[in-house]
Amino acid sequence: MKDVLLILFSVSLASTGQMLLKYGMIKVGRISGIESVPSKLLTALINPFVLLGLFVFGISALSWLIVLSRVKLSIAYPMVSLGYAAVVILSWLIFKEPLKLVSLVGCAVVIIGVFLISRGL
Repeated sequence: MKDVLLILFSVSLASTGQMLLKYGMIKVGRISGIESVPSKLLTALINPFVLLGLFVFGISALSWLIVLSRVKLSIAYPMVSLGYAAVVILSWLIFKEPLKLVSLVGCAVVIIGVFLISRGL
């Protein structure tokens, strides 16, 4: 059970990091042309949400190293896909991104698949 909680912790941090990165990049603005890349990336690197997102994502990576030291990769890695489902739902809730029925069905399939794979833990 501790291993499952550690995996969920790492996946939650990764999803949170992605949400923070997206929010920061909304504030930075769209990178539309090659000429805007340097200035926009510099702006991104000083944006507090981007920095926090990178930090949280980094903590996720460090916690994932602990997971890898304790759990079979064939069991642990599929659980990363829970983050995909979480990001779909969180993007709808926080960023008001469209959420189609097919996406919800996909999330359900992912969750069911992870449940079946995790039975090997």
